[in-house]
Amino acid sequence: MPDGARVFAWWLVLPGVVGLYWLFWAVAAPGFGRQNGLRAWWFNVFAHGGGLWWLIGYAAAGVIAYGVYAYSNAATIAGSLLLVTAIVGAGYFLVALDKNEGRFYSGATTFYIRDANHVPGSVHLLGDGGQRDSDGCAILGRHDVRGCIKQGELSAAGWDPRAGSLDGARIALSRATGDVQAVSLLTDTITYLNGKNGAWSGVLDGSGINVPLGGVAEWTGQGNATECNFIGDYAIDKAFGGARMNSLNNLLKEKYPLIGYDMSDVWGYCDGKEPIVVIPVTTPMPWTHRTVTAPAGVIVVRGDHGHIALDYRQEVAAGALPGPVYPKSLTAQQRTETKWAAGRENMNRNHFGFDPANSGAQSGNVSEYLLRDKATGRLQWVTPMTLRGSTSELFVAYSVTSADEVHRGNLNAQSVYVLDDSDPRRINIDNLDADARAWLATNAGTVMSNGGKLVEFTPIDGDTWRGFVEFNGRVVYRMDISASHKTPVQLVKLDDTGAAAAEATPNPVAAPNADCAKDLGGLTPAQLAQCAKVFVDELATRQSQPH
Repeated sequence: MPDGARVFAWWLVLPGVVGLYWLFWAVAAPGFGRQNGLRAWWFNVFAHGGGLWWLIGYAAAGVIAYGVYAYSNAATIAGSLLLVTAIVGAGYFLVALDKNEGRFYSGATTFYIRDANHVPGSVHLLGDGGQRDSDGCAILGRHDVRGCIKQGELSAAGWDPRAGSLDGARIALSRATGDVQAVSLLTDTITYLNGKNGAWSGVLDGSGINVPLGGVAEWTGQGNATECNFIGDYAIDKAFGGARMNSLNNLLKEKYPLIGYDMSDVWGYCDGKEPIVVIPVTTPMPWTHRTVTAPAGVIVVRGDHGHIALDYRQEVAAGALPGPVYPKSLTAQQRTETKWAAGRENMNRNHFGFDPANSGAQSGNVSEYLLRDKATGRLQWVTPMTLRGSTSELFVAYSVTSADEVHRGNLNAQSVYVLDDSDPRRINIDNLDADARAWLATNAGTVMSNGGKLVEFTPIDGDTWRGFVEFNGRVVYRMDISASHKTPVQLVKLDDTGAAAAEATPNPVAAPNADCAKDLGGLTPAQLAQCAKVFVDELATRQSQPH
């Protein structure tokens, strides 16, 4: 065999192996979802990415290898090195422009400040030197990534408070499961359904080659969780955790090539007795010599007499479903990409941008809260944010993105409301946590010292936040506290079932001895602790009085 043919044959080995691998999964072994990954790789890397340059580089490497082998002279080697340098440089130019990704997401982001003539310090790197009244912006950043500042304020109406905490929902929903073999709660799918009267829900998933989806569990923040199951008319034959032909993941990959999703975006709800699972999905989209992740609608999963029924909706109008249809994971990516708005230098050297807080007071639940706007009734992804690159827990901005509608290929607008330097809503979450604990120690007996846990502050209007007090895995109080102390603390005590025991009383702690005249055997540990404090305080008061 001639030397050239031998070199060419070796050069074909790698493309041949890749091709055979694709053919095997696409033709010989369908149903496992692997070819979808290959198609996505081809789409992202070769069809719309920098893969062509890698292919040219691979071909050039073959030519160089043959030239060195056949001729071995300095001119050939020098020319080959020059060719490689040019290819690598061009490939880097096309592939490594991560700024293009920032440009895509920044185009859907608008920064709002109260007064364009007084730019808050947290966005001065974007506003300084910007063009006034340009392209629909009060200030248009001078950088090569679009950074648009408009005048506007975070709504004073705020959001509807949650009826229970995520931590409490995990406990309540987990207690509702476990009576069916190989079916378990997918904790990543726990979602607060503001569009369903404030219920938490979680998907009950099957596993292995035989156990399909179990159903959906819901918890209203009080009492025990309820379930609707994939049985009878609603029986199904696939599971997220399933294997082989029981795999819902494989089916989705086969049926909807180039569609992706994150389990944290999946949620479910009960329509009467029927369980319904909703999967907000994404797709890669060509964008300036690369691909970016764009929304692609939702896939609605139902059971139909032992078979799965899929309904792919590329457009979902606001209010059509009781939960989020715009992916939370994509919202988080948009929020992260705001760091590009003031350019690469300010992002890298001066740490422009915003991040969620990382305070332990939030129990790990720090970003993308699904809240209902009190003024419009719309569902929104809301994230209070601190300065990027800072250890401060001071909230200086809010990211707000619509969660209840989606249109394939189009990002939902992200509004970043930057608070004035003197805005009272610029709170420190650690200080708020400390204030709440101090108040509870004085007004809520010994629940905290006896093992009570204060968890998950979520915003109501920026100044007022709601937290929850748990004791032995059950929510015993919910607490609304003003960071600026402009309104008194509102504490609602819950009974053993989690129901509001004193909902009609604005501040039930005003009558701390309400339970102490009851039969002691019927009181909870929290109520006994409260009564013990009442008796001790009363004794101390009498002893201090003059005789």
